[in-house]
Amino acid sequence: MQSLTKQLLENIFGVNDEKLIDVILRNGIVKNFSKDDIVIEAGDLVRSIPLVISGTLRIMLLNSEGDEYYLYHLYSGETCAISLACCLSHSLAEVRAISEEGTKIVMIPLELVETLDTFKQWKMFVAKNQSNRFSELLETIELIAFSKLDVQLWNYLLHRAQAQGVSVLVLTHQEIATELNSPREVITRLLQQLQQQGKVKLARNQITIIP
Repeated sequence: MQSLTKQLLENIFGVNDEKLIDVILRNGIVKNFSKDDIVIEAGDLVRSIPLVISGTLRIMLLNSEGDEYYLYHLYSGETCAISLACCLSHSLAEVRAISEEGTKIVMIPLELVETLDTFKQWKMFVAKNQSNRFSELLETIELIAFSKLDVQLWNYLLHRAQAQGVSVLVLTHQEIATELNSPREVITRLLQQLQQQGKVKLARNQITIIP
């Protein structure tokens, strides 16, 4: 099992400040998650910040009625800007983070953040992640506001396939409908249209992305 090391932090997170690395090595908590495990649950108090070592997290927004909306994915070397904001403001999580596949994460405790903020490289890492997440959120908002559902669906499928590193997604139509907040019948119809267009091949609980 891959352990958290100085070299790993340098390679994945792009930091080489030895004092910063030492703080993370001494205080970070490494956790492993299986596919579909919930890493952060909406409504819970955020007590730590996830840094993705390997694998992928799918970030979902939940509204007050429990409806889900896909936002973006987090990959190796990234963290969740929304979780960071909730952690620093001592507020409840506004998103659900789901392990897309086998995922290894180092959890940074809330009480450590103030110390990390004294390091220039940590501030740069956080700023870069916030900028990237903001751009992805704008893209998602644009898709929801101005694109038809078929475009949203195709974008969603491509992101899921990229996150898992596969061309065959094991998904039910209902699971997709839930995450896109759409009726299952509509998703089924749109998937059939994508199949007619030669973009996907459908089988029971499987969707193959055709290159």
